[in-house]
This record gives sequence, C-alpha cells and structure tokens, in this order.
Amino acid sequence: MQAQTISTNSYLIGFQPDATPAERQAVLDALDVEVVRWLPHANVAQVTMRQSDGVFASSALGAATPFLTYIEQDVVVTGDLTPNDPAFTSLAQSYGQQIVQAPRGWNLSRGITETIIAILDSGITPDHAEFVGRVLPGYDFINDDDEPLDDHGHGTHVAGIAAAALNNEQGAAGICPQCSILPVKVLDSGNKGTWGTVAAGIYFAVDNGARVINLSLGATASSRTLETAIHYAQEHDVLVVASAGNAGSSTPYYPASLPYVVAVGATTDQDQRWLLSNTGEHIDLTAPGFRIYSAYNNLGYVNMSGTSMAAPFVTGLVGLLASIKPTLTGAEIVDLMTANADDLGEAGKDIEYGFGRINVHRTLVAANGGVDIPEESEEPEQPEEPEQPISPLPHDSSAAIFLPVVARG
Repeated sequence: MQAQTISTNSYLIGFQPDATPAERQAVLDALDVEVVRWLPHANVAQVTMRQSDGVFASSALGAATPFLTYIEQDVVVTGDLTPNDPAFTSLAQSYGQQIVQAPRGWNLSRGITETIIAILDSGITPDHAEFVGRVLPGYDFINDDDEPLDDHGHGTHVAGIAAAALNNEQGAAGICPQCSILPVKVLDSGNKGTWGTVAAGIYFAVDNGARVINLSLGATASSRTLETAIHYAQEHDVLVVASAGNAGSSTPYYPASLPYVVAVGATTDQDQRWLLSNTGEHIDLTAPGFRIYSAYNNLGYVNMSGTSMAAPFVTGLVGLLASIKPTLTGAEIVDLMTANADDLGEAGKDIEYGFGRINVHRTLVAANGGVDIPEESEEPEQPEEPEQPISPLPHDSSAAIFLPVVARG
C-alpha cells in the first residue's frame, strides 16, 4: 500500500451521544464530508471535506446543530525532534543512561514483558535487533492497516530509548529493556499526524493493555477530541507521557500542557536544560534529550536531539516501576518519579526542570521500599558498542512546530 500523508483539510465532528446512525449520516452528507474513521469512544467522526477548497455552508451547519457537540479542525501535529549535524556525534553514546543512573537501577528491575509500553509515533522497525521478541501487534492509523511500519525513523528512535534490549552486544540499551512494545503509527513519513489520529491511537493503546503511552509529538493548539482521549486513558489508569516541545518557549504546547499528562523537558550531557526545550508551570520532569544515541529504521543507529528523546526516558522509567511493583497506581508512579528526581535549577519545582531530572536508581529503590541491592552485587554487564558509522540526518524542515489553526467549538 502506498503511504498516506496527512490532509490539512480534515475536521473532527463530535456528535451528541443519542444521535442515531441515520442522523449522523444525514449530517455528514449535508456537510459534504468523507469519513476517515469513527472514534466510537468519543462519538467523534474524523472527516475530510470532499472539496479541497470547501467550507461548511451555514444552512447545513444550522440543520446539523441539534445533533452535534462541536466541530473543530483536525490540527496537524509533529514529532519533536531536531536532527543533529553528523560532525557533532562523537560524544559518549550512553551518557543519557549513565546520568539518570539506569545501570544501577537495572539491578533492581529491567522490566517484564507483561508491562506494555505504547509508542504512538511514526511506527517501528519491528525486525531491528533491539526489539526482538518484544514487539506486540499494533496498528497503523495513517494507512489504516495492522502493519505500523516506520517510514520516517522517529518512532524507532523513540522506542529504542524507552525499551531497546540490554546485553545484546550492539547498540545502546533502553531504560526498560525487557518491557513489551506496542507500536501505534499516528505520524506519517513526514513526521506529521493530526489530533484525530493521535486520539484513535490513544484509545487503541488503552484497549490493548498499555500501562504507559509515549507521545513524543505535539502542537500549539489543543483539541476537545484529544482531551477526551486523554481522559479515557486517565479513567483506565494508563499514564500518558509527552514531550514539552522544542521552541524554547513558554507558550502552551499540547498534549504536554494538559492536566494528567506527564510533561517532559530535555537536558544536555552537562545536566542543564537544553536551550530549545520549552518551559512552563506544567513541566513535570526533565530527562536527557540532547544527542541521544538510539535505534533507527535502517536497522542502524543515529544521534537525535529533542524533547522527543527526553520523553521516552520517563516512559521507560514508568515501565520499570510498573514492573517492579505492578500494584502501583498511575498517581503513585508519578509521585515516585517526581519525589526522587535530581532537583536542578531553582530549589523545588520550577518552570525549567519541573521537579527535576529523573533518577532511575533512586526512584526504583523508593518503589522497592527503600531497599537497594547489596553493595557487593555486580551491576549487569554493559554491552560493548562497536564502532559503526552514524547515519547522517539531513535537516528536516517538516519537524517545525505548526502554529494553531483551529477554531475551538
């Protein structure tokens, strides 16, 4: 199947819960739209206008009003990465794991396959050596099929940070190296999606057993459809972790700015805020996001920077916590992560670092009742990282953050 790209002429139509199928169809016909998909959890139709330059007729909207709750434009969202110049890829390839003390934490937990991490992104390269035996059947909401293959690379990179294998003699280890991965493709080959595809992916992830959902993507305009899907995850105690955005701005960025979502900013190899990482009162945690080495969709590895790379560090930590103590609630997991983070910047919670940069080892010890491994125990053997060329990434203008284009209903 030819890969589909995101339409900018897409809308989300929310129907009254008691609207009949016949009434819904009559409204869709009157508005002259084509249904992309139906989101039954929220009574929402994701649609595109049949005419590329079409507008909704006032008479049609008036007749449809009794059956609707809202109509909103399906805002374009992008993955939050900034590709690196290949001349700057000589830093230690595992500084991120070391700075958050993941190797010490792995003595307490490396995750379990029963813990499912959902990566809502551009898909995944399922036959990459880092994911062997741990990729669950997912879904592609861009091409509407059950093969969420990565045709960009962003999703594979994010999945590697969260859950790449440990001790497999190649690459770099993810934070939760034994957790299962649920790939859900909501971004296209240009690293773009819409809130409609993201909402559909959230419902799919929750309904298929995810413990945590990683959203390394966003936009500066929110959506009622997105917010309803986030609420669905909350009702099912599924944590949602999102990247804070790469504009170096305090402008609200979604879904990171939404209540319940764990908003993650990026830090550098010097343990300082990455200058492009967004700030604000909503920031909960930070994690390494600068020149992060991880899997890529050519079966190799690359360095990337962005809050997209920081979010899966936190997602992986959620996986470890849910594995070491499966009875933990989402709120308890968040409390453990924030209470045991390394406080950077101003004392206490601040707009740059939130509660601080995550500390995997300290958080796992706290979850384990304060009990650490005996000092004489050996840490797990670290995989040797063979010298291998890092694939250069051209500057990707499609990764730019889009301005709001939605009129809220």
